[in-house]
Amino acid sequence: MAPRPPEKNDQQEAAFTRKMVLGILGTLESKGLLSQAEVDSILRAAKQASSPAPAPRRSGPALPGTRWADADGHPVGMDRSTPIAIPNVKRHSDTPAEDDAEKPPMIDLNMG
Repeated sequence: MAPRPPEKNDQQEAAFTRKMVLGILGTLESKGLLSQAEVDSILRAAKQASSPAPAPRRSGPALPGTRWADADGHPVGMDRSTPIAIPNVKRHSDTPAEDDAEKPPMIDLNMG
């Protein structure tokens, strides 16, 4: 039987790659091919590229007819879990009606 290659460990591979890149960048800097600022900018760009981008935040209220979509262009459904309060928009006359007129709701709070 042929010998099996050793299994790869992702953490070991990442550590090896990081040390190798740092060694190469250090060598290029010590030989004068890269400046300290160039090495720092390369490391900063690599760090930004390796971290996932944060999810975009939705801004405030949208205009009527706005259709939300995710980054791929697929439509995003509405969140119907929040109840919507419908305001009372009944028309009130200027002259009060007699005894059968609606009275505004009264809230009785006992703080005792």
